Amino acid sequence: MTNSLPLSRYKVLDLTRARAGPTCVRQLVDWGAQAIKIEMPGGRTGDGMGGNRHGFDFQNLHRNKRSMTLNLRDPEGVAIFKRLAQTADIVVENYRPG
Repeated sequence: MTNSLPLSRYKVLDLTRARAGPTCVRQLVDWGAQAIKIEMPGGRTGDGMGGNRHGFDFQNLHRNKRSMTLNLRDPEGVAIFKRLAQTADIVVENYRPG
């Protein structure tokens, strides 16, 4: 991507799961933002949130994003996330309320 895109100076942390969230972040990336997709260990198998990681839909929604696995239920994972968030401009999540 070139720096001439309108959002090229923004860094996004992507914690999204269901369609609306990944679509939102994909749009930001299409406009030049740099995104890191953060996933829980073990991937998406059986979470009911749609799509196999190697399937067309997942690949389309998460194109041009970097990715990492991070256990946000572990204090060390939370500490890593907080360090990432200090340098991020945007954090996007669409978890279920509660």
